[in-house]
Amino acid sequence: MENDKLIGPGGVILKDRLKSLAERTAGDIKLCSNVCDTYVKKRLLAKVILAAVWDAKLLEFVKLFHRRRQEFEFELSIHTSQGVDRANDKLDSVRHETHVLNEKSSFNQSSPDQVLKLDAEWKH
Repeated sequence: MENDKLIGPGGVILKDRLKSLAERTAGDIKLCSNVCDTYVKKRLLAKVILAAVWDAKLLEFVKLFHRRRQEFEFELSIHTSQGVDRANDKLDSVRHETHVLNEKSSFNQSSPDQVLKLDAEWKH
């Protein structure tokens, strides 16, 4: 991901935040896989008798993966919002420079003091 070294909330780099989240999610996927594998290997009678228990276990994984998805979306929205903020800053700078250039281009109608003032603005 481009700009993955941006610092997010709490002073943690986005790359580290996503890495930690991805590692936790990978562990959750492995655990879910093991539970599913155990369920598949059970006999039909055991599946029927313990259906409520298995339903509860699988429902917890559904909730967990839903929460992980929200966490990923949150982290990516932080990254996106930082990019939008940087783009807005650049646009403000371009708008200011364009304004100064427009003012300078009409310096024929300006007094020498106004031209000097514009030069000072341009340098900032």
